[in-house]
Amino acid sequence: MHDEHTPRGCPSTPQGGPTEQPPIPLRTAVARRLAAAAARSRRSGRGLAGWLFRRRRVAADQFLRGACYGAGTAVVGLLAVWAQTR
Repeated sequence: MHDEHTPRGCPSTPQGGPTEQPPIPLRTAVARRLAAAAARSRRSGRGLAGWLFRRRRVAADQFLRGACYGAGTAVVGLLAVWAQTR
């Protein structure tokens, strides 16, 4: 289609039609999102591993502390059950 600003003989659209991109297939879009999520997961996993490596002594102490609290609670609970049954 020609208007007053387009000289005669010049197409108003480039050869081959409009320059719109074809829609991205759904699988490709989903794959991109999954790849981005996997990259974020790897980065956060490496961050956690680095944090744990730098603070391994503190983390080991906290783990041991939690295990001792759990064992103590279990022993007190078993003693309470034993006392009630006697």
